[in-house]
Amino acid sequence: MARHTTPEQQPDEKPEQDDEQAQALAKTAATFARKTAFRYRHAIAPHATVASVWGTGVVLHLADVPAWHVLAGEATVYAAASAVRALIPKTRGPLAVRWWQAGAGVWLPAAAELGATGAMQSLYFAAAGLWTVPYVWRNRDYIVRPERKRPALTAAQQAKALEADPIVKRWIAKTAGKRGSLPGSVLSGRQEFAHSGAEGVRYRIVLDGQTTEDAMAARKRICSDYGKAINYVHVEEPDDGAQNAAEVTFLKKLAVEDPELWAEPLLDLATGVLPIGPFEDGAGDSALQVWEPGSGPLPVGIFGSMRTGKSSILKIAVAEFARTRGKIVLDYLDPQGGQSCPSLLPYTPHARGIDEIRDRLYAYREEMRRRNAYLATVEWTDEDGETQLGVQSYDYPGAHNLDLRIIAIDEFHKVARHEDLAQIVYDILAEGSKCGMTVWVLDQNVYVNSLGGGDILALVTSGNVVVTRNSDARIASATFGQRMTAYPHLIKINFPGTTKTTKGCAYVLGATSRPVMTRARHIPKMRTVMQDMSPAGLTWMGGASADPSGPAQTEQGEAADEVVVSLDAPVRIEALDPVDVAAAQESVLSLLADVSEGLTGPELTVGSGLPLPVAFRVAASLVEQGRARMAGDRYVIADKERVS
Repeated sequence: MARHTTPEQQPDEKPEQDDEQAQALAKTAATFARKTAFRYRHAIAPHATVASVWGTGVVLHLADVPAWHVLAGEATVYAAASAVRALIPKTRGPLAVRWWQAGAGVWLPAAAELGATGAMQSLYFAAAGLWTVPYVWRNRDYIVRPERKRPALTAAQQAKALEADPIVKRWIAKTAGKRGSLPGSVLSGRQEFAHSGAEGVRYRIVLDGQTTEDAMAARKRICSDYGKAINYVHVEEPDDGAQNAAEVTFLKKLAVEDPELWAEPLLDLATGVLPIGPFEDGAGDSALQVWEPGSGPLPVGIFGSMRTGKSSILKIAVAEFARTRGKIVLDYLDPQGGQSCPSLLPYTPHARGIDEIRDRLYAYREEMRRRNAYLATVEWTDEDGETQLGVQSYDYPGAHNLDLRIIAIDEFHKVARHEDLAQIVYDILAEGSKCGMTVWVLDQNVYVNSLGGGDILALVTSGNVVVTRNSDARIASATFGQRMTAYPHLIKINFPGTTKTTKGCAYVLGATSRPVMTRARHIPKMRTVMQDMSPAGLTWMGGASADPSGPAQTEQGEAADEVVVSLDAPVRIEALDPVDVAAAQESVLSLLADVSEGLTGPELTVGSGLPLPVAFRVAASLVEQGRARMAGDRYVIADKERVS
């Protein structure tokens, strides 16, 4: 049976509704009062002050208070305020004397004596108006301030300014659109800059589901969205390393259109950092890490097309190293007979042509062996005061009386085609850092076959990499790998819209790793920067004049070509009679035929009785003729020769 209720039996909900309405009205009134007080507090305060001072003058006159009583009271108040300011430093600002207080202090005694009406009233309100109206006008922004808090207001103002930014508008329409390269991303933090000849604007990209790597990979598409050349848009990792953000720079003017001249040494002997030239956005210099303190020298690979400025970096290095007083020596090897960079030859040790280079590299292999043996016998004291034998690394240039030796090989493909020379270069790259030796490689490409194998390329690119203008995108991929996204294949012969050449422009991965094009500083004439400086001579361990306790030293100013090679008998094979050469080859072949694992150069010397350089040259000639081959550092007879 259904239950029915009369209207009198219905629950009474009206009191609860009245309470809710009352609470809502009270809350609304409180909010209105708070907002009104906030908005108009800078207008209410001066008006209330004017009224209270005038009322005080009226009361003093009606109470018949003498003027000197008023002056005494004002003096007491001033003294008390001064004491508080002296005792509590935080009150010095709020309790500081203001000019309206001084005016009120003059008017109140006069009002007590003469009254606050009539002329005194008119004078008072005229003076008060001169103070109140300017004060209210100065603070008009506070009076009409919106309802949000100051940080929210600042953010809103910035957002409004960004909405009117044409770069942001295009970003929203193109790059951040559904079909854009970074959908949902937002630009923020606009920063305009103009320094070192570059002009542009920089933003922070707040990504939506993408990573910093994705943003950097989208650089070409962003350039397409804005119709810009690759040099005028940069995307980099933010300073805070956040992977959901990136920094994008839009350049109006490049800092590298005009080459900067090398004017002074910039090599940091404490860190091993060698600045090369400014970045195109003017934000600092690109730099090579010539050596790592406590570790040893690092290799350098310089790759690019012909006439793109690869030798500019060598010129900078020679000019810098010449000022280290022989602690760093660059030995320049040019298989083209010195034609690759003839301006370097008077100022650095060098070897010209493949024959001289062969002698030099074999000598370096022996030098590396002697240095390693010497460093294994060096005694040193550790932090506990105990004597230790042998050092594991080459800490800094000049350590243990050994110079830092840089072997710079130009047109490296001409050297790498000789298997024995490629093997020596590989050994120095792999092991020479421990004794202060390394190789700088210069070539037009990075094809594995032309560099003597992938192992050499891997060792070179583990150090510093410089890639100038070229036409093959694979060169950047093979050298920089995943460490940096660069576009040297997009560098044009001239800067866009100008006739200015881009010679010397490159991407650098070393002490710096910014994916931003740089330009090596220019040295138009080596003699101008070298002045009267003579090249440091080469020194070799175990030479005739060497000190048994350490490596031999040469006097500063020794001619670059006067190289003292500490080998048993430095006789060139070209000086031998062809009959003697043939006899030496047969002697070496007979020795190799007796051992299946092959023989090293010193073992050939012992077995054949030939001087070490001659034994090396004879073995190398057999390799070139296909009658022998290299297996590591050993020479192995070819199968066809073993059969015969």
